Amino acid sequence: MNTDLKINDITICLHCGSDRNIVNKQIEAHKPLENKIKVNWNNRIDRYPKAYPSYSQLMNHSIASCNTEWMIFINDRTTCNAEQTLKIINLLETGFACVFLYNVGYMGFSKELVRTIGWWDERYLLGGWEDRDWVYRLSQANLALYESQEAHYDYSWKSPLQVIGHNCRLSQPHWDSKWEQKYSDAIVKKVEEEKYEHWDLFLGETKENIKNSWKSWGESILGIDFDKPNSGAAGSSFIKNRKVYNLEDVKDKIK
Repeated sequence: MNTDLKINDITICLHCGSDRNIVNKQIEAHKPLENKIKVNWNNRIDRYPKAYPSYSQLMNHSIASCNTEWMIFINDRTTCNAEQTLKIINLLETGFACVFLYNVGYMGFSKELVRTIGWWDERYLLGGWEDRDWVYRLSQANLALYESQEAHYDYSWKSPLQVIGHNCRLSQPHWDSKWEQKYSDAIVKKVEEEKYEHWDLFLGETKENIKNSWKSWGESILGIDFDKPNSGAAGSSFIKNRKVYNLEDVKDKIK
């Protein structure tokens, strides 16, 4: 049975590392939220204004450097406001393990989710596939996702910290080796998650009340507003109603 939580203290992680004006505008847009909840800021531009080798490492560093259980992550090209972030918080309070309001460019979850399914996979280099990997792992763990593109994302520019002209090719081999997808009724995870003990030091103790509040994957709300220009397909759409298994659980049943 789901038990609604009350979130009173969050950290907002701003991923912009190159432009103080963007950071200031995102903070200003969230000022009304401070009248409803305690807001802490974890800004990349202050913490590490350099290029990361992967988006996953950016995520893991952000999580590890948060002092609160609950976290919101906002990309530098995302335009959002206090009302939308409050929606993320409300959805988390009602049992969604993870909430996307613009894919992984604007999302929220708890450290308990990381304790449960692991850190972001840093074997995905630069940016590519780590977002779908996260969705697959939520499905495998039978945890509910709210997946949408309700906020605005500006595709007209890229941060100078982002490698120009990069695409998903560097991460494609790891994606293909990790997830076996040739079956009509199953996806098989063939490569286990890496352990990141240096990040574990900052994760804290498990929170059973959060874990007990989560809805199941079947209660997910998926694919909202994915008809926008440049939006691409929803990460959940690649699962196609298949069940996600660990190789160890099905190795005697597959060739």
